[in-house]
Amino acid sequence: MTDHAQLADDVELLALGVLGDEECAPLRAHMECCADCRSRFDEARSLAALLAFSAPAAEPSPRVREELLEQLRAERQPAARLVAHAPVVMRPRRNFWKWANVGWAVVTAGLVAVLALTGIENARITRELTSLQMLVGEREQELSRTRSVLDLLHSNGTVRVRLMSGAMQPLPEGRVFFHPKKGLLFFASNLPPLDEGKSYQLWYVPSTGAPASAGVFAPDARGNATMIMASAAMPGSPKAFAVTIEPEGGVTAPTGPEVLAGTLK
Repeated sequence: MTDHAQLADDVELLALGVLGDEECAPLRAHMECCADCRSRFDEARSLAALLAFSAPAAEPSPRVREELLEQLRAERQPAARLVAHAPVVMRPRRNFWKWANVGWAVVTAGLVAVLALTGIENARITRELTSLQMLVGEREQELSRTRSVLDLLHSNGTVRVRLMSGAMQPLPEGRVFFHPKKGLLFFASNLPPLDEGKSYQLWYVPSTGAPASAGVFAPDARGNATMIMASAAMPGSPKAFAVTIEPEGGVTAPTGPEVLAGTLK
């Protein structure tokens, strides 16, 4: 315990009047330059005054006074040893919590990093899964269309019509596969490129009545084209098919030049 701490503990004893003359002198000299101890002494003296008013005055005998002083000194010694050794005892505990906090911070940072990486990976997997689902959907549609085409081509009731034209070189050519319940398949080759704002339009010519549109299409860079139409869109029984050049988007009745034509045999 330091001198200041030892003297501070004696302030209450001085205020209670239980210190000997040899101990009072250094304590009073210390209080002259220590405001904290002076304040502590004033508080202790006020408390002693209150005690004096609340109890009858009694002067202890020299023997009792000496025993009291010895008892107080004995009680101060264990407290002094405890304070002296307190920093040594507490330092490892503070170090422990410091390293514990560092450890938790590292663990937390690791968990945040893992969660962030997991989120990124999950987002990537979700994108890939969405792309795969779209691809599977497209493949299923293509497979369904292929099965419908094969069913149409191999059905006994399917009618085959060849469409020709003798006015262009190389000669455009087309074919129609028609079944009253399974629909229509059309493909063509050697079609010339179209001018801007124009479309090819396939016409379904029934046995009676005006031609009906079977769809608008555009050929690829090699002049090839393919089109499929459901049977429900075709009225009556056809007697012929034709292809004309019409304004882009098609018209309700043929108006442009005829490129291909063919009749049922």
